[in-house]
Amino acid sequence: MVLATALGVKYKEGVVLAADRRVAYGTFILSKAARKVFSINDKVGISTAGLPGDFQELVDAIKYNIFMYEMDAEKKASPTNVAKLLSLLLYQGRFRGIYYAELIVGGIEGGVPKIYVLDPAGGLLEEDYVAVGTGAQVATGILERWYKRDMDKAEAEDLAVKAMKEAIERDALSGDGIDLLIIDKSGKEEKYVPLRSVLQ
Repeated sequence: MVLATALGVKYKEGVVLAADRRVAYGTFILSKAARKVFSINDKVGISTAGLPGDFQELVDAIKYNIFMYEMDAEKKASPTNVAKLLSLLLYQGRFRGIYYAELIVGGIEGGVPKIYVLDPAGGLLEEDYVAVGTGAQVATGILERWYKRDMDKAEAEDLAVKAMKEAIERDALSGDGIDLLIIDKSGKEEKYVPLRSVLQ
C-alpha cells in the first residue's frame, strides 16, 4: 500500500503539485511534518506518496543525476528528462526490492505545462491531472468533477487544495497540512496550507 496522498494539476500556464505531511505506519502516526513535495530545479518539481525512506532515496538520486546532467549538457533538465530517469530508477528497483513510492513529476517544458505519474515499477504516463496514494480515489473524484483545461493559477491552486482536503477528510493515513509547489513560466512558488485539527 502506498501511504498518504499526493496530486498534480496542470493549468493554462503551469502546474500545481501537492502532498500532505503525515507519515503513518498502520494506526500509528510517526510524523506530522514530513515534506513530500520537492523542487528539482526552477522548472521541475516532484510530489510523492509512499514510504519516506523509499521516496527520499529516489529524490536524492534524481537530484544528483539531474545536477550532473545539467552540468554536462549546460541546460536545465525538463519534466520529461526527470520523469524518464525516475522511470529507469524505479524499473531497476524491481530486481532488488521494489520502491514503495508513487511519484508525480510536473513542470514547464518549452513553455508548455507537463504532468507525469510514475508507479512503483516504473510505469510512466502523461496526464492533465492525477492523484496517487491511499487518498487517490477521493482526490481523483474531485479533480474529475472540477478540472478545466483553461484554468488559471488561482483556480488550479484552489482545486488542488480542495481535492487534498477531501482526501484527507476520508483517509486516516493522510493529513497534517498540505504542501504546494506551483511552477509556471515566471518560476516556482512554495506554499503551506495548514489544516485545523478536530482536537483544537
